[in-house]
Amino acid sequence: MKYTILLLVFIILSGCASGEKKKALEYLPPDAPVQEIYMTARQFEFTPDIIHVKQGTHVVLEIESLDVTHGFKLTQYGINVTIPAKTKTTVEFYAQEPGTYPFKCAHFCGVGHFGMNGKLIVE
Repeated sequence: MKYTILLLVFIILSGCASGEKKKALEYLPPDAPVQEIYMTARQFEFTPDIIHVKQGTHVVLEIESLDVTHGFKLTQYGINVTIPAKTKTTVEFYAQEPGTYPFKCAHFCGVGHFGMNGKLIVE
């Protein structure tokens, strides 16, 4: 019985993770140009905190935590990832619609956490 419950939890969680990636890359054409961006996260800021991308690009965002564990949440694209301390995490999405979209640290990282945010501008 315990094995069945654990298996069901694993299947449900696996489906949730794949759903985030599906939304982020849902309408990605095979010939979309790629725009690679490197970002750092440290208490209590992202650098850069304003990201400009071109509409219609496949964005590959590499985020490196320079100190403690951080998160990166970009609701518009269904992205919510954890960046373990002193590691890199790659996030991908298709910048289909122009606009300005907020992002933030989604893992409490200290007293300045709630000011750790930025914006994605799709032009």
